Amino acid sequence: MPPLMQRLIALPAMGLAACATVSSPAATEQELLDTDRAFAARAMEIGAGPAFVEFAAEDVTIFPAGAAPSSGKAAVEAWTSHWPEDMIVEWMPEAAHAGAGGDFGYTWGYATYTQRGQEGASYGKYITIWQRQQDGTWMWIADMGAGAPAPEDR
Repeated sequence: MPPLMQRLIALPAMGLAACATVSSPAATEQELLDTDRAFAARAMEIGAGPAFVEFAAEDVTIFPAGAAPSSGKAAVEAWTSHWPEDMIVEWMPEAAHAGAGGDFGYTWGYATYTQRGQEGASYGKYITIWQRQQDGTWMWIADMGAGAPAPEDR
């Protein structure tokens, strides 16, 4: 077979192989939901602050209420170090959306905030932006929240 013909046959095969390495948006969205659920479970296990640090990417950006945004995992550690130790944050993602490239997406959901030994709760909604890392894991790169009505009022 002439070299030109070999190249023409190889190009579509290479293109198909490249497409096969990118996850479908539905599969990526399921990965994002699973990661956010693991993040929430870890927060219940070790505390919200340490979990936020553990799941943060090195180039994370935070947007603390009433303060300027800041970047880096050290910023997350400083931000979460001010959270009350008895604070419990429980959340569950409602949905995810993934970019076509399979390396970027977000989850959103609702959260409940309580303090150990105290009655009452406050509620919030959140969006977490995720980026696939070189090792294939998902780490959050931005997270924002706001108040939300109680579950029975949504």
